Amino acid sequence: MSISRALLVSGLLAVSGSTAMAEDVPACASFAWSVARERTAFAAPDLPTVTSGSALSGGTGAARLVLKPIADVTLLFPSEKALKPGTFAGSVTATIPAAGTYQVTLSDDAWIDVSQDGRTSLRPSAHSGKAACPDVRKSLRFVLDAGAVTIEVSRSPAPDIKLDLLKAE
Repeated sequence: MSISRALLVSGLLAVSGSTAMAEDVPACASFAWSVARERTAFAAPDLPTVTSGSALSGGTGAARLVLKPIADVTLLFPSEKALKPGTFAGSVTATIPAAGTYQVTLSDDAWIDVSQDGRTSLRPSAHSGKAACPDVRKSLRFVLDAGAVTIEVSRSPAPDIKLDLLKAE
């Protein structure tokens, strides 16, 4: 076998080995439900970026949400958790195509509030989170009606966060 062919095979084995290791992170497998779809979406090189106040294109799905300093944000409805100075916040709207259980998943630590009436925050029907999962920090499930939904993210230590809104499996 030529040196270049041996290097190519070695490189392919290294890449596939690192991918398998990333998929086998025990903390990611210990969520209350699978977050494999979210991990895949968050790793996509073409993940769309949306600014606070924008809508998710396509109604639901994943995006990188650009947040603002909390001092510069006026949330549309009161958060269930007190806002924290020095953090970042923002919101995104989406259209729920059919009533059902949907999950909102974040890549990093932050607070999630969801509203369908624009005035009150809904209580999640379930939640799961793992600090040791490098790609996904938390996922909350909400029973939603078809129509508009607003998702507010607050208490983020970073100015952007990956967010996914999907129908629960």
